[in-house]
Amino acid sequence: MTTYEHAMLGVTGAMAVGLHRKYGWEIVALAGFVAVLPDWDGLSLFFGAATFDRLHRTLGHNLLIGLLLGLAVAALEYRYRLARRLKQCLGRRMSMFASKGGSPKPSDFRPPGLCICLVTAVLASLSHLAADLVFSGHEVLSDWGIRLFWPFSDRFWAYPMVSWGDPAVTVLFAGGMFAMVRWPSRLPAIAQLTLTLVLTYIAIRGLIAG
Repeated sequence: MTTYEHAMLGVTGAMAVGLHRKYGWEIVALAGFVAVLPDWDGLSLFFGAATFDRLHRTLGHNLLIGLLLGLAVAALEYRYRLARRLKQCLGRRMSMFASKGGSPKPSDFRPPGLCICLVTAVLASLSHLAADLVFSGHEVLSDWGIRLFWPFSDRFWAYPMVSWGDPAVTVLFAGGMFAMVRWPSRLPAIAQLTLTLVLTYIAIRGLIAG
């Protein structure tokens, strides 16, 4: 999955269960950010291809570091309302829900509790790892697994179902995004449908590959 697809997986998942209606756009932003956070180890590319090959899908793509970083970001968001502060600093509206009367006004939202933030972060982080387990392989490239239990184990895990570069999931998420903009009052239903289509596509590709 690309960064866009990981982010949309987190965002769509949060909206599918209606978190935006109860807690506002900040919890959705948290889910989207944490869902891409494991890819921080991709910065190793700045130190050369060999380093990237060794560290990417290792340092950030494991349960220990992935969950700890996600929980840390969630705790910081709960304590300091980072998303709201960033919005204020940028001086622009980041919420897509306020337009066309699709959801309550920002003043109607109550900030999420710490437990909600932490659970959202855990699920978002796990969504990244789960996606990278099944998105692997290419016509000219071998499977690239992730070290789920690093640093306690160097074993690679991979269940290749969809190859890298497959555009279908990108198209599905993009279609869902445009549908949400068009019909903001139906966000949870559209998000649920989008996730269903994505999971169905992955399952079909997995059956074909198997």
